[in-house]
Amino acid sequence: MKNKKNNQSISQKADQLIRNYQVSVSSGKEEVLDSLLTKIDKKEYAESKPERKISRYMAVAVSVAATVAILLAFWFYFATETISAGKGQTFACRLPDNSRVILHNESSATFRKYFWNGNVKLLGEAYFEVEKGDGFRVKTSQGEVEVLGTRFLVDGWDEQFKVQCFQGSVKTSFGNTSYTLEPGTQFTGKEEEAQKNTFKNEAGYPGFAQFQKNFSNTPLNEVVYEIGTFFGVDITLQVPSGKNFSGTLQTGSLENALKIVCVPLQLDYVFEDKYRITIN
Repeated sequence: MKNKKNNQSISQKADQLIRNYQVSVSSGKEEVLDSLLTKIDKKEYAESKPERKISRYMAVAVSVAATVAILLAFWFYFATETISAGKGQTFACRLPDNSRVILHNESSATFRKYFWNGNVKLLGEAYFEVEKGDGFRVKTSQGEVEVLGTRFLVDGWDEQFKVQCFQGSVKTSFGNTSYTLEPGTQFTGKEEEAQKNTFKNEAGYPGFAQFQKNFSNTPLNEVVYEIGTFFGVDITLQVPSGKNFSGTLQTGSLENALKIVCVPLQLDYVFEDKYRITIN
């Protein structure tokens, strides 16, 4: 009885397969079997095709994501930032390595935004304060300046290239010539003419690189904010409110500016580090 039931079950399954795959039973057994196997194979291929499509879509998506990631990496690596000064104005800020730059009268500077490499492309005139050993270079259309640890001015307007050294030393390149400048010396170059000579500057800073402002009974926090912005430092006030300052500031030195403000008000200032100061 079991064999009979099994045979019936197999027969029923065979009939079901024939109905499902619409196989003609008018042919011989071998032809029916071949036809059935062929249709089963085609159906299995058709059912597996969407999976292959999904697999291909995933591969494409991964490839696109990888391409986007590579492009973003290149963008971040080569992304630049440009800062500029308005007409007749100055703009002071800190560069990514904390070097200080003051741009003058519609000048602009471009540098790496995220991956600092020490190179600054200058259009116009600017004053720089750079620490020794930073591998810092300023490039203009006329020439290049390599920093050896210094305070200096670069003027690349028009066709003339001028560099003035106020502290430390700089190496200038112009055409096929190069000069190392010491404090109080300058380089000027125009077309085929180039020379190194001395210059006088009792202030020790270019005029536009000095903090120059008159204050009349101005709240101390406003005065301190302007000093901090110009010199690129963070100044914290720990004094009672209500203190005002009146006077004229004209200096390129942060410490001189602090003395001019603090001494008359009988205040002390402390350098927590190079860029953080507390007044109390």
